[in-house]
Amino acid sequence: MKLWQHRFNLIFFLLWPIVAAWMSLNFPINALLSSVVFYGIPAGLLSFYRPEYIKKSLIVSLSGIPFLIIVDYIAELTGAWLWPLPHSVVPFKLFGYVSIEVLLWGFLHAYIVIMFFQYFFEKTFTKKILDSRSKKVVLLTTITFIIFLGALFIHPDILNIPYWYLVFGTIGILPLVVFEDWKYPKVFHRLLKTGAYFFYLNFTYEITALKVGWWSFPSKQFIGYVSFFDITFPFEEFFFWIVLFTLAILSYYEYFFNREK
Repeated sequence: MKLWQHRFNLIFFLLWPIVAAWMSLNFPINALLSSVVFYGIPAGLLSFYRPEYIKKSLIVSLSGIPFLIIVDYIAELTGAWLWPLPHSVVPFKLFGYVSIEVLLWGFLHAYIVIMFFQYFFEKTFTKKILDSRSKKVVLLTTITFIIFLGALFIHPDILNIPYWYLVFGTIGILPLVVFEDWKYPKVFHRLLKTGAYFFYLNFTYEITALKVGWWSFPSKQFIGYVSFFDITFPFEEFFFWIVLFTLAILSYYEYFFNREK
């Protein structure tokens, strides 16, 4: 990487969350476009610089969509979070609850995290994407999604899980991060650098979203709340998304698709 390019990228990524927040507060940007503004534009820049990273990042990001559908369905069913239709350009939700905005948000979030990590911190680049470990997680994802569909159409009440954000974060996010830190501490140290940047980006996105009204947290089933000036949101949102979610994405990527290289 040339020195001028490295300096430009550092300045760009440091300033972009502020620019994205300013654009969102001063222009009619809806919930769907919000993830494009905060994640898609910088992801496009990284993709331009390193097109060889695109295929791998796409496959890893898309592999998590079935899990995201399950998580968002239960979250919006129980009120753990809500992306309201008045702020949507898509006048429907999958299965009555899953927001298209959430699916785009989740995909772009994972994509930029993986691109960012590969661009700035990954030591080696491997072209091979699918091996025995990654094929197993794809199979597990498929089986889990089939079970979800079965529950949805046969016994949907079973999906009304109380304190869903805490449950999902505890069994779906925290173990990935803890395992990576315990098993591969040298790799995890590099993940933390990416996590630090996305803490800054995600926190800015959160404050902006709640100011504009892109999403909300109608449920009362949270263990606590975090306040920042006049903005209040659940502790689970702060801990499991803003702090840990980037590390969980990278832990998933490293273990199942990158072999901890």
